[in-house]
Amino acid sequence: MPQVTTVIGDALATERDAVLLGVFEDDGRWTGTLAKTDKALNGQLRKLREWGEVKGKLGEVTVVHSLGLLPPRRLVLFGLGKSSELDAEAVRRAVGNAVKTLNQIGVRHAALVPPETNRLTLPDLARAITEATLLASYRYSKKSSDDGKPSLERLELIATSRRSASEMGTGVQLGTVMAEATNFARDLVNAPPMELTPTTLAEQAKAVAEKRGLDCEIYDERWIEEVGMGALRAVSLGSDQPPRFIVLRYEGKAGAPTIGLVGKGITFDSGGLCLKTAEGMLEMKGDMAGAAAVIAAMDAIAQLQPAINVLGCVPATENMPGGRAFKPGDILRTYSGKTVEVINTDAEGRLILADAISYAKEKGASPILDAATLTGAAIIALGPICTGAFGNDEQLVREIVEVGKQVGEPIWAMPMFADYRELLKSDFADIKNTGGRPGGAITAAWFIGEFVGETPWVHLDIAPTFWSDKDRHYFSKGATGVATRTFIQFVLNRAKG
Repeated sequence: MPQVTTVIGDALATERDAVLLGVFEDDGRWTGTLAKTDKALNGQLRKLREWGEVKGKLGEVTVVHSLGLLPPRRLVLFGLGKSSELDAEAVRRAVGNAVKTLNQIGVRHAALVPPETNRLTLPDLARAITEATLLASYRYSKKSSDDGKPSLERLELIATSRRSASEMGTGVQLGTVMAEATNFARDLVNAPPMELTPTTLAEQAKAVAEKRGLDCEIYDERWIEEVGMGALRAVSLGSDQPPRFIVLRYEGKAGAPTIGLVGKGITFDSGGLCLKTAEGMLEMKGDMAGAAAVIAAMDAIAQLQPAINVLGCVPATENMPGGRAFKPGDILRTYSGKTVEVINTDAEGRLILADAISYAKEKGASPILDAATLTGAAIIALGPICTGAFGNDEQLVREIVEVGKQVGEPIWAMPMFADYRELLKSDFADIKNTGGRPGGAITAAWFIGEFVGETPWVHLDIAPTFWSDKDRHYFSKGATGVATRTFIQFVLNRAKG
């Protein structure tokens, strides 16, 4: 991964592989470094603008060779869109595209001149640039003969004074932690399921705890059975891989509230006896993306040291169709004591979340946030653009939506009318585990909410957003690490009051 630093000086005075300069779509008055660069290149940049080759549209990248007229070998102009619409996400996307270009052409050492804007503070601007640089340089290549490592080793943010360097340095530090946590989550989700089993996922959590000084408890199938987590145990029975219940604790301030983070940890989902199609199973190594977000967020939170407490819970298991697999028609007794009639064994994520959320609630966590690749219905409703948010507290849901905007993970609030609960009525148990196809994402959320009670809670259905089918801005094809930054930022915001 490249290292992002801040330096004081003139971007054009030092020999580098490239200097990155932002260009606005609606601002032709080039000043500062842009104007100086254009003058040194005998007005060639303005000609490119006049010819329409440099429009400044968001995501546009143009590489210009200095041909010995300047110490830097290349000038990389990246479009920022309209100056009146600039925000942190626009910066992330613009810089992400530029960094992808740097890695494609083999740039190792580059500098970036932060755009002049009053729409973002210097720390926020530097944070967005740093996140984009590290996220856009991510590659999961552990199993590829072509390692695909990014060429970029160092990106220097050019500061004009010690004060601006210090302010940007604060943003670089936070952005680095945020991006590295997201990339850690991506690594977990991208890993092959033969390697990332419930046991190895627990080992990853334990390694984080040991490295960062978190409290960690890993519970095995015997404990799961003894304490009455009947839903988690039932889902695990069809697999040869034993389940694990993972608990991570961050103690930031004695007497402060405890935020609960819960992540669905199905390390592979075949659908159980209600078997998925072969195509439907292809991305199901990623059915633990919610768990990855929780573990990665706890890693970051421990580094950032907010003055608040956080409890992370991950129920981890495979869902397989072995001879002992649970069956449609089974009635399970959950950790809360409520009984569940199994209608569909492929609606297993909500079952294990029921036990985990009951545990988090019992330990005093409030509010509780969960993330899960829960339903195909959410994908149909929202497409690949945003995560669905469901909850029992409208103010908390609005808060989560705003946090998503802050970190660039779009979230949309979904309806939770009480009539949807009627679809989960069972003739044989307290509740059944699916209400049918219509409104499937909502009834799934209602099922989870049955185990929350009055505790403020939001469920994030990340099925639409946990995976990217193509390279785009700072994403690469594969896992996105979604919900990681949302969880971290929510905790930071709450710690600030």
